[in-house]
Amino acid sequence: MTDKLATSPAQQLSVSRRSVLRGAIALSAGATAFGAGLLRSTSALAQTAVIRSIGEVTALIPEASTAGDTAAYLVDGQSGNTNFPFVSNMKPIATIGEVDAETGMALTGYPDGHAALLADNDTIRVIYQSESYGTMSNETYPQVMNSGATFTGSHIHTIDYDRAAFADFLSNDTAASEMVRGSGHLYNTIFNVFGEEVMPAAEGGKWGNQTLADGTVIPFAPAMQLSEADFFAQSFCGAYYEQANKYGDGIGFADDVWLTAEEWNIQRMFNVTNASGDTVGQMVDAHDTMGLASVVVDIANETAYTVPALGQTGYEKLLPINPGHPDYVVLVAAGYNHDVEPAPLKIYVGRKGLDAAGNPVGADASARDQFLARNGLLNGRLYGLALANDAFAGLGIDSPSLEDKMMDAYLTNADAPDAFDAVFAPTSYQWAGWDANVSVRDTEMLKWQDEAEQPAGHMFFVGDSKTEHPAVDPNIANTRWVQNMTQEGGILGFDLPNLADELAAANGELPATVTTRVTRTLAAVDGALTLNVGDAGIKHGGAGTHATWEDGSAKAVAPDGLMWVKASDADVLIVDEDSGNDYGERKYALMLNADTLMVEPAASGYFLAMAGGSENPRAAAGVEAYAGTSSRATSSEFSGTWPVTALVARKGDGSFYSREELSGTAIQDIMGSMPINDQTFIGVVQHRSGSGGAVAETNADAGGQLFMFSLNLPV
Repeated sequence: MTDKLATSPAQQLSVSRRSVLRGAIALSAGATAFGAGLLRSTSALAQTAVIRSIGEVTALIPEASTAGDTAAYLVDGQSGNTNFPFVSNMKPIATIGEVDAETGMALTGYPDGHAALLADNDTIRVIYQSESYGTMSNETYPQVMNSGATFTGSHIHTIDYDRAAFADFLSNDTAASEMVRGSGHLYNTIFNVFGEEVMPAAEGGKWGNQTLADGTVIPFAPAMQLSEADFFAQSFCGAYYEQANKYGDGIGFADDVWLTAEEWNIQRMFNVTNASGDTVGQMVDAHDTMGLASVVVDIANETAYTVPALGQTGYEKLLPINPGHPDYVVLVAAGYNHDVEPAPLKIYVGRKGLDAAGNPVGADASARDQFLARNGLLNGRLYGLALANDAFAGLGIDSPSLEDKMMDAYLTNADAPDAFDAVFAPTSYQWAGWDANVSVRDTEMLKWQDEAEQPAGHMFFVGDSKTEHPAVDPNIANTRWVQNMTQEGGILGFDLPNLADELAAANGELPATVTTRVTRTLAAVDGALTLNVGDAGIKHGGAGTHATWEDGSAKAVAPDGLMWVKASDADVLIVDEDSGNDYGERKYALMLNADTLMVEPAASGYFLAMAGGSENPRAAAGVEAYAGTSSRATSSEFSGTWPVTALVARKGDGSFYSREELSGTAIQDIMGSMPINDQTFIGVVQHRSGSGGAVAETNADAGGQLFMFSLNLPV
């Protein structure tokens, strides 16, 4: 069914999808291949799929309580219980497996890192990325780059909405499809870890996750070979949109950027297996490859760059904080150290305007190097959290050892103090430039545990590397953030009180260390957190009270998504869990004392919503928000929150703020002037239970949804 007038792969994909959508949308049992093989029947359920355009699904995946045996909550294509006690309204704005009404291109999943900005003064652009794993999951349809190279795996999607309709969306019953203007991808050009634009594999192109330092491309194991594309972007997970000059003129990033990273070690892709699935050999040790890409997208030029100065070990999230100095950038680099544990929490400090050798980057340099240099991403180092040797005993660690998960022991010790002083210190490794490529094993990855690499008088405070989202203090006067400690279920707060002075004292060099004050915002112990659920949060069949986790534990369990919101009347942490909860994952709000970085009232929070679960009654009944997409009952995951308050706020004359008016520090200024319950947010939920039907039919991998909501907290 390929249109003969189509002259490129991208055009062929668009034509084929447009013909499918406009043709009748209900696909018959014999439908197999369209265009480049994007739409194909993958199961009996998928063969009767009805594919919706973006925003047509009006039912919610999130629930206020599980459905039990209430018939009204067990209807395919309808919402479950949405009587949220502390959410004033919630509506879906896009659902995975929906397609663009013009191009036919599908939204892929899982949805994860996301944000919103103004595409122009009349258009809000929502950006989200899919956390997808190539043949370790289900290959997504290929994204075709300008070079002709194709990528399966994770996509970074854009969806444009009419701004006026978006602002009024929660106050009416309209479907989001009525405000959608179109969709696309955030970038169409991508550079690899060698600094090269990625070309098609047939032309010698390469991508770092399957390439050695000398440029040799290692094939994946026979059972894991890609069939949809040249390469795959592995698991783009948490992300962050950072505006230029966010902390004042010349402070922070010089360009509007999107920060993301490939997340997990992909050794499975190289493991040779037998008929029983047992590993019988390896194509290569993944530590000998270039590892995982840390990526920054130049939004204005739709170009993605791999940034080896940020590390090659994979991250959950890269989060900028206020450096307090115009010549530096500072980022939190959370998780995963290429699965080598234990490891410390990390930050990155970069010098702006310089190349890897410390030389100024001039106007005659490549566009790549000019962009990366002015944003401090060519010359910098990773710094790990370290304690003075005599400080461990005060935290209840009498025999400190680099082989032990000391941070985990501290988090789970109810009697340990809730605050301590520490430093961030580097190892001997620093990226040396595009012509000095090293495998991931030769970066800082193994040095955190090396006795010879310990900072003078200190030891790296190592622990489990599964640390998910950090969230920055919205008060731009501060250099603070909070960090989800996912493995044990706690939250830490970090303040760099002397950062500006330490950077100034470095005299243009990278600082020897950065001092920090650490606060245990939420301990990883039973009794640390009980949620107020109102009349909701009921887990039909679940153990314990409504306010606790599935086994009755009163604590945070595998906190993942995290956002710090500073309103005129409250500082609020919005937390999402990724725990495998059989009865539905939790999304909740914590009130934060901005002076102490402690939760107040102590050990309390507010339940917002739940989703999924292998014992969820809706999943057991085979019903989903997107009709026909039920696949199997399994856990879900909320994965972050993004405020859109300033984008939809109106001035006294009823007009919106312009792009110019929202530049620099303005967005937080507007948010800080409004009560928390007057703010508007978007969020995502990952929902593999709904991965059949239209999701499978469009090669969208795994189900999920983007939604808009506002809060109703008792402030």
